[in-house]
Amino acid sequence: MQILLVYFSRSGHTEQLAFTIAAELQSQGQSVILEKITVEVERNKWRLALPLLSTLPVLPLYLWVPPFRRWWLQRYPQAEQAIRPLTFPDVADFDCVCVGGPKWLYIAYPIARYLQQVKGLAGKQVGAFTTFCGPPLEVFELEMLFSPIRQRVEQKGSELIATLAISSHFHEFFFFKEMEYVFRLLSRICFGRSLRSFTLDSPWGRQEIQKFCARLLGKSSGHVSSGGARKP
Repeated sequence: MQILLVYFSRSGHTEQLAFTIAAELQSQGQSVILEKITVEVERNKWRLALPLLSTLPVLPLYLWVPPFRRWWLQRYPQAEQAIRPLTFPDVADFDCVCVGGPKWLYIAYPIARYLQQVKGLAGKQVGAFTTFCGPPLEVFELEMLFSPIRQRVEQKGSELIATLAISSHFHEFFFFKEMEYVFRLLSRICFGRSLRSFTLDSPWGRQEIQKFCARLLGKSSGHVSSGGARKP
């Protein structure tokens, strides 16, 4: 199988995950080509946050009211960011395409632009992977990212067959790693486990990567849910 693995990485965590996925697929005899998405202009983290400010007031409704959540995921304002020319702007020659990036509340802006402009996705099977600071919270992390990605993939005439979410244990907001401490606490409250239990080098992380690759290669029955990953 000829697999294109496309990724954007700002801090290096998603890139490490992309390399790990590629190595796992190659160990199973697959041909993998990596393409890194780069942006036209690097932005300060505070500038990157600006487009998200208008969506924060609805976050409580999103988390607690499922009908609103479904409505919002169809209509929220997804920001995009200009990216440099791609090595493979048309992916028609590949059997499978994997797209990965960090979660920026919703889809990372360069990934949103990639999904908008890439050609040749029609009829393809697609995998999506991501990194974020927290544990794999079903609504706030998984559904909030993978549902919009699924919508965009299906609009291109392709099918999202596998998703993978790994904790980076890293968050650059705000000043003293405050958000990381919040997610550490949430991990203990929601899962009874440390945040490190969900990182790339954890047993759980290695198992999730193997499951993701198996789904891509059609070695497991059934498709992933709209949220992407099951709770551990």
